This record gives sequence, structure tokens and C-alpha cells, in this order.
Amino acid sequence: MAFYQDMPWHAGEEGMHQAMRVPAGTDNPTIPALSPQLGNQLQVAPLIAIGTLDKNGRPWTTLLGGEPGFARSLGGGIVGIRTVVTGKHDPVVEELVGKSPTGEVVREEGRGRMVGGLTIDLEKRKRVKMYGRMLAGALSSREDEVTGHNETVAEVQLVFKVEQSLGNCPKYLNSKHIVPASSKPELLDDQAHLSQRAANLLERADLFFISSSQHDRDMDTNYRGGPPGFVRIVSDEESGTVICWPEYSGNRLYQTLGNLYVNPVAGLCVPDFENGDMLYITGKTDILIGKEAHGLLPRSNLVVKLTITSARYVAGASPFRGVEGLQSPYNPSVRYLASEKRYTKTQDRELQQATLLSQTKLTPTISRFRFALENAASYKTGQYVMLDLSDHLDIGYSHMRDDDPRSLNDDFVRTFTVSSPPGSPPHPTRELKDDEFEITIRRAGTVTDFLFRHEGSKNSSGTRSSGLEVGVKGFDGGFEVKQHSEETICYIGAGVGITPLLPSLGTLEYSRLMAVWTLRSEDLGLVHDVLNQHPQLASRLRVYITNGTPSDTEQLDKFGVDSQLRRLQKSDVESMNADKYYLSTAVSLRKQLEEWLPGKALVSEYFNF
Repeated sequence: MAFYQDMPWHAGEEGMHQAMRVPAGTDNPTIPALSPQLGNQLQVAPLIAIGTLDKNGRPWTTLLGGEPGFARSLGGGIVGIRTVVTGKHDPVVEELVGKSPTGEVVREEGRGRMVGGLTIDLEKRKRVKMYGRMLAGALSSREDEVTGHNETVAEVQLVFKVEQSLGNCPKYLNSKHIVPASSKPELLDDQAHLSQRAANLLERADLFFISSSQHDRDMDTNYRGGPPGFVRIVSDEESGTVICWPEYSGNRLYQTLGNLYVNPVAGLCVPDFENGDMLYITGKTDILIGKEAHGLLPRSNLVVKLTITSARYVAGASPFRGVEGLQSPYNPSVRYLASEKRYTKTQDRELQQATLLSQTKLTPTISRFRFALENAASYKTGQYVMLDLSDHLDIGYSHMRDDDPRSLNDDFVRTFTVSSPPGSPPHPTRELKDDEFEITIRRAGTVTDFLFRHEGSKNSSGTRSSGLEVGVKGFDGGFEVKQHSEETICYIGAGVGITPLLPSLGTLEYSRLMAVWTLRSEDLGLVHDVLNQHPQLASRLRVYITNGTPSDTEQLDKFGVDSQLRRLQKSDVESMNADKYYLSTAVSLRKQLEEWLPGKALVSEYFNF
């Protein structure tokens, strides 16, 4: 796409460039016309998000369409749209053509009303923005021709002149296959305070559409996407719910944020592709940068906070549905509010440095790493360590990286369970020096891949030399496996989920311990290592091996371990009869265990930091 230097930056965009330290001389790639790219996209995109301002200057956004072919270029920069709409309670349709399907043509005087638009194909991950002025429109009714329902539906026709267009990259577009459906709108809420149903939609949404404006000069409608839950609810007061979301790494044009910089109001449309519900929001915005952003949404450098001034929740509004596809490979993990339990303030501590002493390879994908801290390793049984590898992995700004997409929004801070017992109080199984600790981890991403490429700095004689140094933000958590007097406990772990048990083994009474371990055949090297270090565990352990062979169980027979070549089943855990169960598994298995053990005392840990 050509870069046009004659398109000026708006004051808001220039302000954002200065705030975000964008290099001077960056070109504005917006095309001052209907581009060929937009003309092609209009013919094939099944959805178009439309934004406009109401009579009070507030932005609203809606989502139109359901199948390709409902919009097209009419020549001379004119775009025509003809599609089924909800017919009721859509704030954008009401503003542009009225509330009643009379068929009367609404003609705009002068330059016409500002309209922002975004043609989007979620299945192919393509989008093109447009901005223009409305020329005419009408809301009428006709017999349904698409879904096979014998009923009358509302249809909107819009004609507007495109003044600007811009193609956008596919980052953060979560794939969905769009199909037409019947619309039966029902207004459930019309207030600034979100109902529980609206809040639930917002909390599981993986996208929304947003419109903003430079007052009456320009308008922008675009998309925000991420993992489900990337939008967080900050507060939920009767006077107006406050929400926020992180602004991920983008093209640094800051067209939406530039608008909000000078005119801090935005209109959002949050669709529910499963049942057709639609949440329309308008409100006041604040742009948070740097420490201010991190203070609200840790691990974020740029955040938008929106205080809702008006919202409509319309059930069954959309004349289309979306079949879920793959999530964008660029999506980072969910970032939680500083006030949420899943975030801990120890992540803000000053870094100390840890030197990698050794890597012990236990399986092709699992290793034990030993580190030495600058000072004594002060942690408790059941805690995790927060490692910061940003000095090694942060490559600075980059628009896209298809070789490693998630690295663009990655702060390279990871939490790993400490698999060695602490030094204070003394534990009988600890063989490490006071300043040492160990983690036992699987190779599964950017940070772990980097660690696995380093062997450590401890030579065969045991002396240390300079080697890989990583930042340590601190230790936190409290998933300690412990027994009260005469209490029998059962520990259930999957794969490397055995590691939280290891620091406690020296303090437990084995006769009142039952351990269940389910894992893949290729991870048996970890089992052998654990049993070599803790031979007493063998008589208290049951191992369930998936995709294994008889030779796998023969190897464990030598340790005296009860092993089975199958998946863990309900009857296996029902027979345990423990006073308390500790669970360290993936979410899917944990939920299954909770169903298998109703009414039991269950302790589990979440590592979603």
C-alpha cells in the first residue's frame, strides 16, 4: 500500500506520537479516497462496523451484515450498503435513518453526517477502514429471503461518500465464520450501569468495535481484539460502570487514540456471536501511559479506561451468528487488574539477579534448573519465583513478527513453581546452598526456550563462574502441601504439576500421603528423577501413563510403583478417601476432578499471572 505524505496528522495523533516517542517523520498511510483495496473488500466482507455521532456528540457503533455482497462501490467514491438489521434499539440505525421502517428516504444536507466504517472478514483476518459522509439512507421492511423464516424483517439502505480509507494488519483478529440468522431483538437494559448479563458478555468477549471522532472534523471506526477476558471491569457503580483494556502493539498510527486524545469519548459495540446479543456502549475515556497504565493494569504500557455514560443490552439483536475459529497467534495472555487476586504486587519489586548454575535434562522437554541469587534465597514452601528475562528477549518496537507473534506484547516475566525446599526453616531434604533454588519446567514458549539453550555456569568441580544472569522480581504464592495432625492427604498432579509437592516431601508423614500422577510416556524421565531423590514416595504413588508401552510399567515396577497404561478415571480418585485433596493439573482435568470429588476438601492453585 502506498504511503501518502500529503495526508496531515491530526493534533491528537501528533500528541500520541510525542507521548509514545514515535520517531519524527513517520508517514501517514491513509488514502484520501476509496482505495482499490477497500473496493475489493466491500464485495467480499460479511460484516461492516459503522459508527456515527448522536445529537449530543456521543459516538455509537453497530455491526451490520451477515453474508458477503451486501455492500459495494457505486463509483466516484460512493459506497452503498443494503442489509437486514435488528430493526429495533440499534442506536446507529436510529440516528441515521430513524426508528420506524417507513421506507422514507433520509437525505443529508451540506457535507452530510460523519460516518466511520470498518469492513471486516474475521474468517480470513482482513479489514479495511473507511471514513466519509452520509448522503442518504432509508429503513424499510421486507419478507425474509435469507434464513428461511416466513416473517417480515427490517432492512437498511445507506449511501455515503468515502473521503479516506486505510488497510489494517490482521493482528488480534480472532477467526469466526459468519452465517445469517433470524433477529428477534429485545431491549433488556438501557442505563449506564451494566447488568450481570452485560458484564458476563464483556468479560468473555474476545473483540469489540470502537468509534471515536475529532469532534466534527473526522471519525474512526476500528476493532479491538485479544484473548477472551482482555476487557476488564474496573468498577461497577450505579452511576456508571468503568471498564478498561490494554492497547497492544500496533502500527503506531494512533488514529483511534489520537481522536480520544483531543475528544475523550468513544462508542463501543460488543457482539455475542453465539446467541446474537449485542451490547452498545458510549462513554468518557482516559488514556493511561507508562506507570499510570501499569498501576491499573500491570504489565501494560498503554491502557484505555472508559466510564460508561449510556449502554443498551439488546438480546437476539444480530441477524447473523459466528462460528468460532482459531484465536490470533498474536494474542498475549490476559492481563489482570492490580486489584484482582490473580495479580500480586510483588511483581513490582526491584529486580535482583540470579545466575544459572546448571541445567539437568530429565526428558526431551523437561529440565531442572538451579540458580544462585545475589543474596540468600528467601522463599517458603509452595511458592513460585518470578523471573524477568526482558533484558535478554525484548527486541524493542516491531509492528509484526510472524516468526514469534506473541513476543510483541510480551513482558517476558514468567512464574515458575520452586521445586526445591527452602533453607529456613531447615528441611531434611535440602541439599542446596542458602543462595540457591531450583525450578523444574517444561519447554513451552519463548522464555523457557531461551533457558533451555543455556547449560549453566557450574563446572564439574562445583565451582561457579560468570554465566547467564536473569532478573528475579521475587517469590510469592502459598500452595503449600501440608498435613495437620492425623490428616490424610491426596495429591493429584499432571505432568510437571508434581513440582509443588516436591518441596514438602521432607516434612510429610508418608503413611498419611497418597499421590496420583498422570503423565505422558515421554515424561517418565521426570518420574525416575523424583523417585531417585525421594525413594520413600514409591509406595505411596500411583502413576497413570498415556500412550505408553509395557516396558514403561516394567521400569516403574523396579521402584515399587503402582502404574497403569491408561488415563485417570473417576473410580481411581473415588477410592482414595482422603481428608484433603491437592490438585495441580490443567484446567480441564481440574474441572473433571471437581465433578468426581463433590463435597470434598479441595485445594488448588491458579498460575494465571
